[in-house]
Amino acid sequence: MPIDNSKYTLLLIMSSFSDPEAISALLQDANFHVQEATDLEVALQLIQMTPPDLILLDIDQAIPETTSIIRKLKNSTPSATIPVLFIVSISNESYIPECLTYDNVDFVTKPYRPEELIIRIQHQLLLLRAERTIRKQNEKLKKTLEARDKLYSVIAHDLRAPIGTIKMINSSLENQKSKIKDPDIRKLFEMINTTTEEAFNLLENLLRWTRNQNGKTKLYATHFNLGKVIKQVVTLFTTIAAAKEITINNHACEKMTVYADEDMVKTVLRNLLSNAIKFTYPGGQIDITLSPLPGYVLTSVKDNGKGIAKDMQAKLLKTNEYVTTYGTRNEKGSGLGLILSQEFIKMNKGKFWFSSQEGVGTTFFFTLPHTPLSS
Repeated sequence: MPIDNSKYTLLLIMSSFSDPEAISALLQDANFHVQEATDLEVALQLIQMTPPDLILLDIDQAIPETTSIIRKLKNSTPSATIPVLFIVSISNESYIPECLTYDNVDFVTKPYRPEELIIRIQHQLLLLRAERTIRKQNEKLKKTLEARDKLYSVIAHDLRAPIGTIKMINSSLENQKSKIKDPDIRKLFEMINTTTEEAFNLLENLLRWTRNQNGKTKLYATHFNLGKVIKQVVTLFTTIAAAKEITINNHACEKMTVYADEDMVKTVLRNLLSNAIKFTYPGGQIDITLSPLPGYVLTSVKDNGKGIAKDMQAKLLKTNEYVTTYGTRNEKGSGLGLILSQEFIKMNKGKFWFSSQEGVGTTFFFTLPHTPLSS
């Protein structure tokens, strides 16, 4: 797309030219707006008041102070980001390399044709326009993401309290479940309990993911017994699994110490167990194992559920893909918990992956280090 010269302002450092009036007239004839500064100090003052789009000077008149002039322009605000085009004779070309060490600096050698100078100026302005467009788009994207994250956070935070209350009521009613004789009502109670737990976990994931995207998640790594933590998380899901007649086999009974953020690891385990229950058929089973590796501990959560379709597997752990999945009882999944789990394991210097076969089941794996690792 061609440049509209009339939309751009060029600043001439007049004292650097042998015939400043001629160069000024040339640029004005090309429809550029021209600012004229008698010397470098005046130029710096003008830049502070009304920054131009490009600075033009002839360094032949300033030898050997050339590099100090460019340095002053590039070390000052806001001139540091403004393109500089300097004109130089072949006899002074030894000064060119040092001048080009700064960003947005280019040159034209003498003798030059007026058309060549205009084209070189337009080339710099094209680069400037592209840079401004990218900067503007980045700012727009940043604001959009900030607004999205704020919305997610507000929604999750505001819904967390009432769902938390329902969860507490369900827990208090759990002891009364045995008194319910009607099997349909018992089943309805179990559905309410499961749905509430899923909604609460989704909101927890949303809050944690939003904090993580905003860089507000802090890592508090300590040494702890991973087998003990797995046992605690399995206990939380025993009732939910039983509602679908799913057996959780915890083989991770041995003591294996890891160095990680315990809360993050609990979130990962909750997400993997919730996911496994959701996608395992009634009467199925989930197996959790720990295996020692050199410098790491490998955790696996395996189910014999419906598995993941091949076309879905490539998208599942990508943050730029929106994935909607449905469990064996039509439970809806967004994939957010798995993405958050992957990010948390990565933050703890581990790896996160899965293998799946449709109709056979899925196994999720993650590793955690025994001891602190360097960044």
